[in-house]
Amino acid sequence: MAALIMLMALSVALVAVACGGDDDEDDANGDSTPAVTDGTRIGNLTISGEWVRPTTNEVSAAYLTVHNSGEADALVKASTPLTSTVQLHEVITEGSSSKMQEKPGGFPVPAAGMLELKPGSFHIMMMDLKAPIEIGQTVSLTLTFEKAGEVTIETPVKAAPDMGGMDHGNMGATTPAATATMAAAPGDVTFGNLTISDQWVRVTANTVTAAYMVITNTGEADTLVAASTPLTANVQLHEVVSDGASSKMQPKEGGFPVPANGEVTLRPGSYHVMMLDLKEPVTDGQLVTITLTFAKAGDVTITALAKPHTGMMQGSGQGMGQGGGMGMATATPGH
Repeated sequence: MAALIMLMALSVALVAVACGGDDDEDDANGDSTPAVTDGTRIGNLTISGEWVRPTTNEVSAAYLTVHNSGEADALVKASTPLTSTVQLHEVITEGSSSKMQEKPGGFPVPAAGMLELKPGSFHIMMMDLKAPIEIGQTVSLTLTFEKAGEVTIETPVKAAPDMGGMDHGNMGATTPAATATMAAAPGDVTFGNLTISDQWVRVTANTVTAAYMVITNTGEADTLVAASTPLTANVQLHEVVSDGASSKMQPKEGGFPVPANGEVTLRPGSYHVMMLDLKEPVTDGQLVTITLTFAKAGDVTITALAKPHTGMMQGSGQGMGQGGGMGMATATPGH
C-alpha cells in the first residue's frame, strides 16, 4: 500500500513538472513572436500587402503596409527597373478638393507602429513607365529606409479595390466647372487659319491623363506652345521618343510645330497634352475644357470628350517600347 501511494505521488509530481514546463515555454515565446508573421522582413520592419495598380498609360502607383516592432524609421526612397522616375507622393485635401504632391522627407514609420500606403493617401508614384503594367505581372520594387536600409520586394499587379487613384471618400462632391456628364462629342473648332478636330481626353482612375487632337493649318506655320485646363494647374506638352528598344515620355521643348498648310496629330504614343495632379479622376462621357495657346494665333478654348483608350499605343497595339508603330507625331504638309 505504501509503495502504491509513493507511486501515485511520483506520477502527480511528474505531471505537474510537465505542465509547468509548457507554461514557461508559452510565456517565453509569447512576447518574442511578432504581431505580423507574413511578408518581407528587414530589421524591425515587416512589409506586407504590397500591390501595384495596372495602367494603360505611363503612370502607376504602388501600395503596401509596413509594420515596425522597433524604433521609429522612415521610407525615404523607392526604385524599380520599370522607370527611373519614382517619387514618394501624398494626397492632401484643400477645401473641397484634393491634390497629389511629393512627400518631403519620405513616409514616417512610427516606433512600434505601422505605415500604410493606400489609394488617396501615401503611395509610391511611378512615372514615365517604359511600358504599361498589366494585371498578372510582378513588379520589382527596392525600398530604402532611413535606418533599416534597402530591401527588394516582388509586388503583384492587381486591380484597385475601388475607384482608386484619389480617394473619393475624401474628394467631396465638387465637379469642375469645365465638365459635364454623358455629353455628345464636341465638333470641330476653327479660328484663324487653324482647325482643331477629333479632340478627346483619356478616361483615368488616377491623377494623370492626356488629351489628343488633330490641328489643321491652312496658313503660315505656327506652334502650339502651351495648354491649360480647370482640372489642374499642372499641364505640360509631352512627346514620346524612342530610346533603343524602348520609348520614354518627356516634355517637348518649344511646343508642337504646326506646319504651314499642313497638320499635326496628337495621339497616344506620340505628341500629347499631359495633365498631372488632377483634382479628381476623369470619367467616361465627361466634357473637359482645354485652352490652347499658339505662338501666332493666340489662345483658343475647346471642349474635349473623355473616353476610354481602346488600344495600347496607337500603331503598335503592344504599348510603349514593345514593338513598332511608335513614331513621332505627324506634321504633314498639305492635305
